[in-house]
Amino acid sequence: MATSSPQSRPAEPPPPPPAPPKGRGWRKWRARFIVLLLLAGAVLVFIRISSDRAADANRVTLDEVILTAQAVPVEPTQAGRVISVDVAARQQVRAGQRMGTIEVAGFDTDGDPKITKVNLTAPAPGIVIDVPASIGSTVAPNLPLLELYDPARMTFVAEVPAEDLPVVAPTMTAVLEAEGMTRTVHATVERVIPRVERVDPEVEPTQPTSTEDEDKPDTMQVTLVPASAAEARGLVPGMRFTGYINTVSGQPGSPRLVSLPRAGQAPVPVGGE
Repeated sequence: MATSSPQSRPAEPPPPPPAPPKGRGWRKWRARFIVLLLLAGAVLVFIRISSDRAADANRVTLDEVILTAQAVPVEPTQAGRVISVDVAARQQVRAGQRMGTIEVAGFDTDGDPKITKVNLTAPAPGIVIDVPASIGSTVAPNLPLLELYDPARMTFVAEVPAEDLPVVAPTMTAVLEAEGMTRTVHATVERVIPRVERVDPEVEPTQPTSTEDEDKPDTMQVTLVPASAAEARGLVPGMRFTGYINTVSGQPGSPRLVSLPRAGQAPVPVGGE
């Protein structure tokens, strides 16, 4: 019986290549997408840090700012006794409004004593600062019935390091905030207050009493005014603020407060020339 040779058998086809694992392509693209997100986040963080550093370089920090107002006395030209008071503390009044009445003792043309009633009126619009003098008390020049302040003429006084004054100019904008306030207040730089002391040539200048005084940073006072009446609304003299001055704001070419240069800078002429 004839047998077939192994060489005469048909060759078996090669096995098919293994199929790629499911989801492998998606995982590859997901990994690339995550890498791109990380790179984009790093770029955004770098831009944010660079922006913050640039903003800080254009700011002068204000650690102590106090809101002040000029007191306007309501007082008579001669002494008298208060017989009526027509206003109360924190009341807003208009110019010419009667604040109270006093009795002034004097003499008539015949030399006989007489009592004259004098109405005391507000010399300007404003707000009554405190409780007026009581009925029966005496008022006189330099001893007023009460004092007013004009909310439209309030001023901020800020302590500014002397080394920062050469980059600060009038018309620059300051942003202020106070503890407990839900909004910021915008003010405008006005001027620097010169520090002047009387010097007695017969008295030796006083020396710092301690190393603490020597190490205290040199500062000067700078006045700022509210940017608008709306910015001052609701504020009361005596409030304390912190904030900063934006040194790239204000009118171009405004004269600097002082002409001394900061360290590493060329002198800045007064007048912005």
